Formats: sequence, structure tokens, C-alpha cells
Amino acid sequence: MENNNKRSTIDRERAKAVIIPLFIGMAFTLVVIFLATAFSQRRVLVKDIDGNFFRARSLFIAGPVFICSRGETDFDTRNDALKSAEERSGLYFMLMKNIQFIEVLSEPDESGQALPGWQPTLKDYIGDYVVNAAGNHGYLSLRAAGGAVYGSIRFPDWGRGVTEYLKYVRIVNGKLYFTRSVITPQELRRLGANAYFIQNYSGEYFRSGNLIRGHYIIDGARKPWEAQKTR
Repeated sequence: MENNNKRSTIDRERAKAVIIPLFIGMAFTLVVIFLATAFSQRRVLVKDIDGNFFRARSLFIAGPVFICSRGETDFDTRNDALKSAEERSGLYFMLMKNIQFIEVLSEPDESGQALPGWQPTLKDYIGDYVVNAAGNHGYLSLRAAGGAVYGSIRFPDWGRGVTEYLKYVRIVNGKLYFTRSVITPQELRRLGANAYFIQNYSGEYFRSGNLIRGHYIIDGARKPWEAQKTR
């Protein structure tokens, strides 16, 4: 009987040794997610697979889960969602497989005053570049058609190293904006990514150095990037 009691005590201690660190790890993860959603203020429009639209802020993607702060209202159309006033929001979790698309909305600084002095135009940005994004080597290509700009980027040492097509490419007041993201299962497989993500890039073309320099934001973190024009 005494041996059984000792064995039971040892088993309980072992269970505690496993369970307590697990709970601490889960609590830490929740705190990180909360802080990321609380301080990342990117505005997005989301359409789910049922055709409903809603506005959200504080975008965070953790594996297959989309985490954001959003109001309670769903809208039938994109225009209704965009015209609506921003509501008081709460933390919201949603599976990525239930999302049809995520549209990154323009920030207030994109419609502010133009840059002083000489301002780069669409023609200045068009070309091929070698990219350094926070130490990640890649290639950027920007093209134009019908007055609109589009482009692609490729990081040979990331995922499958294949070409990624940029989203929401635009030039506003002389500055370049675009989004690099993986938000669908198809993109996840094609690019060889190990998780969903959204990176929002902005940058300015410098004529003296034939380069674009700026920053990109992912999960609330701001990181530098630059692209040297090759042709």
C-alpha cells in the first residue's frame, strides 16, 4: 500500500511538471496575441465564404486562425461596409478557411499632403529591382498598364522561391504602397509558406540613388526594406 501511495504521489508530481509549463505557455501565447491585436492598427475589409462583409482592425494571423478586433455588424455589400461608421470592437477569432478574401484599406497618411519638392511619378517606379527586406534577398518587378501599376516579387531562399504577385499596388502622393500576403490555402501550397501572413509595404523612390527605400509592417512590427533598380 505504501509503495502504491508513493507511486501515485510521483505520478501527480510528474503530471504537474508537464501541465504547469503547458498552461504558462498557453497564457503567454494569449498575451502575445492580445498585445499584437491591441497595438497593430491596420484597417482591413473581410468577406467570408457566406458573402458577408465586415470591417476590422489589428490584423493578426496565427496558423489557420484569423485574429482581429471588429464590430458586431455584418454587411451585404462592400460599399455598405466601407460607408459604415467604425464601431466599438472586440477580439474576434475566425478560421482562415472561412474567409474568401481580406482587403487592406488605405491609411490616412496615403491621402495626406504630397511630398515636398520633386515627387516621383509612375514612370520612375517602373523597372526591375534587387530587394533587401530586413536582410531577405529578393527581386522586385514593377510594370504599368492603362495608367495602373502592378508587380511581382520573388525571394529565392523563401518557401518554394517562386514568383509572388503583389496586391493593392498603388502610388499615392509620390509614394509606393503594396501588399505581400498569403491568405488562402491555394497560396499557402503554391508558395510553400508555413503560415498565413500579410505584409504591408510602403516606400519612396530616390532618383539620386535609383532606389526605393521604406518599411513594411507584419503583425504590428515595422521592418526596413529597400530595392535597387537594375533596369
